[in-house]
Amino acid sequence: MKKLRRGAAALAAVLMLWGTLLPGTASAAPAGATVWGYSEGLALCELDGKWGYVNPQREVVIPIQYHSAVSFSLGMAAVNLDGKLGVIRPDGKYLIEPEYDSLVPLDCGLYIAQKGGLWGVVSVLPLSDGKGGKTNVVYEFNHSSAKVVEQGGVQVLTLEKGEEKTKVPLFDLPGILAQRGMDSAQFPLSRGKLPSFTDVSPGDWFDLWVDLAYNVGLISGVGGGRYAPDQTLTVAEALQLAATMDSRYKDDDFHLRPTTGTNWYSAAVDYCTASGIIKNGEFAGGYTRAVTRGEMARIFAATSLAKEMPTINSLSRVRQEVPDVTAATPYAEAIYSMYAKGILSGVDGNFTFRPGGTVTRAEAAAIVSRMARAEQRLTLWD
Repeated sequence: MKKLRRGAAALAAVLMLWGTLLPGTASAAPAGATVWGYSEGLALCELDGKWGYVNPQREVVIPIQYHSAVSFSLGMAAVNLDGKLGVIRPDGKYLIEPEYDSLVPLDCGLYIAQKGGLWGVVSVLPLSDGKGGKTNVVYEFNHSSAKVVEQGGVQVLTLEKGEEKTKVPLFDLPGILAQRGMDSAQFPLSRGKLPSFTDVSPGDWFDLWVDLAYNVGLISGVGGGRYAPDQTLTVAEALQLAATMDSRYKDDDFHLRPTTGTNWYSAAVDYCTASGIIKNGEFAGGYTRAVTRGEMARIFAATSLAKEMPTINSLSRVRQEVPDVTAATPYAEAIYSMYAKGILSGVDGNFTFRPGGTVTRAEAAAIVSRMARAEQRLTLWD
């Protein structure tokens, strides 16, 4: 994505990032509507007791239809539709269908839920049901109660069924979800872990992506309480991100090692070379220069995480639709694969990629967030 600015270009970026709403399709908030504070680029909007969401231009991007709603946090918001609770993402798509009487957020994208007088735990992402299929139910709805209690300084999920009690420390949830085959289990969300960068405001299009990338431990600031969203990403930073994502995905310890010194990126270069993400000497002498968008796609697409992602958009259609990438374009197949897997959407409504352009840190946060968190990946067509 090209460097984006606030105003009309920022609006276009917000809408096109999701691949569902295009510039011009959003309508102005109706007269008499009340707009509340922004969070992750969207604000609650209330009219006649119904709630929806507007962008910074006060245009309705999620319909005013809910009986109650909360602000977005980490790309999710709970909503009440006709007395039933569900969870949406910023394009209005349901991550949890509105069919529950109660929803209480946990870590890892999980919610304690009540349905029909019984309690269980549901997830924004599907996992194995143990029978060869998928389900969003983590703990079945056959419990008389479900709550989080503190025991010895540890937060513990406690479910009761008659005399039987199931106790699960919250720090065990990522491992449990990984065992059940959930996507993104290696990049768990932690409630309340949000950055406070002075140069990222709640109305910025990239606030969501910075929140997510920071929450899962993929990005940090540049010092002085700043994130520097408009700063250009370097080859070294791209390799560091790729090495971190790859090692987290494979449960390697690279991401636990400190990165200090003049050549702080040397370990990432070595890791990426040893892992086959880049070839030996591929970027030698050019680690501190700006990475191109094509190079970024080539590096990230070579990680184990990207290779094992499911394809959610037609690859053949991607090849037809991206106007400035052809078979002769360097790294064309890597670029196409990142569109097909819901990581890239282009810089405009025509899916233009601009392979020779540069990448900002804001854009990098968006890309790695979608790589890490499957519920935020983009469906480009219905």
